Amino acid sequence: MSKRSIHDFGVVDEKGDFYEFRWADDAFGECRLDGVIQTERGPRRTELAVLPARIWTLVSERTIRELAAGMGETEQTKKPPTLKVGINRLSPLIGRELAVLLWALMEAADDGNIEAILHGWRELAREERWWLYTKGAAPGQRTGAGWRLALFHALSETTDSRSAEPVTHEKKKPGSGSRSSKKSVSKKKPESRKSSNGTNPEQKTPNTRNLPKLIPPTTAQSKKHPANSSTSDLAKSEKRSQPEKKVKKPGRTATTNN
Repeated sequence: MSKRSIHDFGVVDEKGDFYEFRWADDAFGECRLDGVIQTERGPRRTELAVLPARIWTLVSERTIRELAAGMGETEQTKKPPTLKVGINRLSPLIGRELAVLLWALMEAADDGNIEAILHGWRELAREERWWLYTKGAAPGQRTGAGWRLALFHALSETTDSRSAEPVTHEKKKPGSGSRSSKKSVSKKKPESRKSSNGTNPEQKTPNTRNLPKLIPPTTAQSKKHPANSSTSDLAKSEKRSQPEKKVKKPGRTATTNN
């Protein structure tokens, strides 16, 4: 097969790993996605997904537009990337994203789930598609079981349920009668109020009933040192023995006749 019949979707390393998508020119044919890994013995091809060309034609235009919109600057060429009828080579990142969509479409029993699957796949980020690919490509995964079947159920939800706004639960105010509100109110501790002088009026006074009675220091010293009483008595007696000084009042002085 000549190189002219192979079309590259964006930038593809010819010497590295890539994915190959065969788009059948017949409406009753099949489209197939293979993974090509370079080894020492040559390229090794692994079949990943096979899809009827009729189903791929229904989603091909929107799928190509979604893949091209998510590509980085280093992945694109001067021409807008597109897929054509025949053999197309894709980079490893683009091939993984496409494989996730094809796995989910392979599980669709009728055409009713195709639109929902495509819508759910387009809502996923590139990183999410790469992560889902690692799960679906793991050893033991096959069509009709495991992660590939889970992809169908996850992406085939109705558009209304996926686009509906999430329900937000409002917090109940205290006193509404619910148990949670009562518990939240009971857990709160009352704030301590301080008076203007900085003391807390709600603070309990210490219990002084069990404390021992304090003895005045004068009586305690007199009991411990009886000699102090005698010294106090001597000081009192000395004060009494001293004559009191009479203060003369101002007045007329008596004169004596000589």
